[in-house]
Amino acid sequence: MKKKVMLLIVMVMSILMSMTAFAGVWRTGAAPNESRWWYDNEDGTWASNGWQWIDGNQDGTAECYYFDSEGWIAADTMTPDGYQVNGDGAWVENGLVMTLAVSIPAASTQTDANSSLVVYFSRTGTTEGAARRIQELTGADLMEIEAADPYPGSYSETLSRAERELDQDARPAVTTAIEDMAQYDVVYVGYPIWFGYAPRPVLTFLESYDWSGKTVVPFCTSGGSGISGSLGEIRESCPGANVSEGRRVNDTSSIESWLRSLGLIS
Repeated sequence: MKKKVMLLIVMVMSILMSMTAFAGVWRTGAAPNESRWWYDNEDGTWASNGWQWIDGNQDGTAECYYFDSEGWIAADTMTPDGYQVNGDGAWVENGLVMTLAVSIPAASTQTDANSSLVVYFSRTGTTEGAARRIQELTGADLMEIEAADPYPGSYSETLSRAERELDQDARPAVTTAIEDMAQYDVVYVGYPIWFGYAPRPVLTFLESYDWSGKTVVPFCTSGGSGISGSLGEIRESCPGANVSEGRRVNDTSSIESWLRSLGLIS
């Protein structure tokens, strides 16, 4: 009990301090571990053997995750040292996700000189991984679309809510806001496919801005569905934009060749 109290004190104290968020990406395992997640530091190492603060979406706020000796994340369970983690693997106390303010690397911060932006909605981290790969290749600014009312930790509950929102053609409120959208000429828009379409918060975000004269490049991740069924709504939500056909990018290794084919990188 004393050990647990001391660990909690140390971790809570760390919330009050700032650290630098280093680049990395969430990945799923190969069969039979395709439903398990690990964190690739992208330097030949990975998170393992205990707790690690990770700012996976580079928004300046990190969450704390527990990894076993093989590098698999603990999710929706109690960790061996007695702490609760939610369905996404983040440490929670009384239902509240513990967070830490971090310094965002310069490559991920918005600058007036940058003319491209990657925005994405991601629940499990798959779409986030694709978004970060596009950001790495293009040097674009990076921003996550976040619902004001977060989706449940349970996958089945999330799908139930997503289906209701789709049936109602809802536009859930989002907390994401771009101060100066006018500076961007090319905007990459990423999302998972839910019931054949983009999650409703994506449309909320898109319908908040003037897209006249911009190029919008959709990309998606999914368990099997392609992107075509979602493109009609994306185009309707971005009037005046040149919206490309987009691509399903579950395999991030194909992203570079796709962007080259569009003439967006050399």
